[in-house]
Amino acid sequence: MDDLEISSMIWFVITDADMDQTDNGKGSNILVGSERQITDKLKEYREAGLTMPMLWPPFQDVPVSKTMDDMKRLKNDIMPKVEQG
Repeated sequence: MDDLEISSMIWFVITDADMDQTDNGKGSNILVGSERQITDKLKEYREAGLTMPMLWPPFQDVPVSKTMDDMKRLKNDIMPKVEQG
C-alpha cells in the first residue's frame, strides 16, 4: 500500500483576499481562497494522503485571462511550496 496514489479532482479559484475556509461539517471539491490559503490547504490534503490532486480552474463565469493567470500561479508559485512540504 506504500505506493498507492490517492487522487481527487478539485476546482480552484485564487482570490486577492482571504476567504472563509470553514467546512461547516461538509466535504467539498471546491477550493477558493488566497494563494496562501490554497497552498496551506493543499499541504493539509497532502499530509492526509492525497498524493495526486487534479486541480481544475472553473471554466464558467471566469474570464480566460483570470483562468490562465491562476494556472500559472498554481504551477509556478503554489505547487513548488506544496511539494516542498
